[in-house]
Amino acid sequence: MEIKVITSRQNATVVWASSLKEKKYREKHAAFLAEGVKLVKEAFTSRLPVTHVFISEDKKTDILEELAPLFEGFEPAPEIVVLSSPCFEKISTEKAPQGVIAAIKYLDFFKRIDKINSVDLSPHALYLSSVRDPSNLGAIIRSAAAFGVEEIVLSADSADVYHPKTLRAAMGTLFRISVLIVSDELAFLEAQRAKGRRFFAAELRENAIPLSSLSLRDGDVFVIGNEGHGISPAVSSACCGSVYIPIAAGVESLNASVAASVLLWEQYKKRGEADGV
Repeated sequence: MEIKVITSRQNATVVWASSLKEKKYREKHAAFLAEGVKLVKEAFTSRLPVTHVFISEDKKTDILEELAPLFEGFEPAPEIVVLSSPCFEKISTEKAPQGVIAAIKYLDFFKRIDKINSVDLSPHALYLSSVRDPSNLGAIIRSAAAFGVEEIVLSADSADVYHPKTLRAAMGTLFRISVLIVSDELAFLEAQRAKGRRFFAAELRENAIPLSSLSLRDGDVFVIGNEGHGISPAVSSACCGSVYIPIAAGVESLNASVAASVLLWEQYKKRGEADGV
């Protein structure tokens, strides 16, 4: 295993890796960073297109002892780079770095959809409309994976799935779930409803149904909206109806990621009951 050593913060590779902390450069280079031992392990275990592994010089021995077996035989072989502490700090986004960061090419199971009518949505899906906080997005993805969601649909104005905070909150589950990004929400919802899919907006409004009273069918999709403003009237109207989670008096609402977890758990539970589990 060949190991390259870099000590200059002006080195081209360090400058490139550091640029991936910003969305415009992630999109320009079609690459992102996954930081921390767990995420790097998940990336290799999931056979993602890892191009570089950056290791902090002061943690080189421990990191290589733990991760070197994953590097051996991995094809195509990533470049293993040991960085001086100042160089590693330049590309890290953590307050207490663990000493390892992987650079990964954009994933082919995360894709923007232009041909709306051609999409065959997975049986177990979740729709996120204008969810703009990357930590919330990551937490929702983690819950979605836990409750059997196979595909997440994001409106184009949602947080970036490759944002470091999204990756951190998703805890590696992001590498095992398909993500579709749609620019025309109403066209997408209309096309899916024409195929028989039902979408329920998670919101408290007139005629909304309490979650416990909703008669869920296999293939139904919950729609989670913006953290502050909820679901837009247009998207709400494009759904089959609205559903709300009853909560104690005096509490205004639930965090978007918590609400998603409750809704998905109910759906997962009912699928289990239908399967006799």
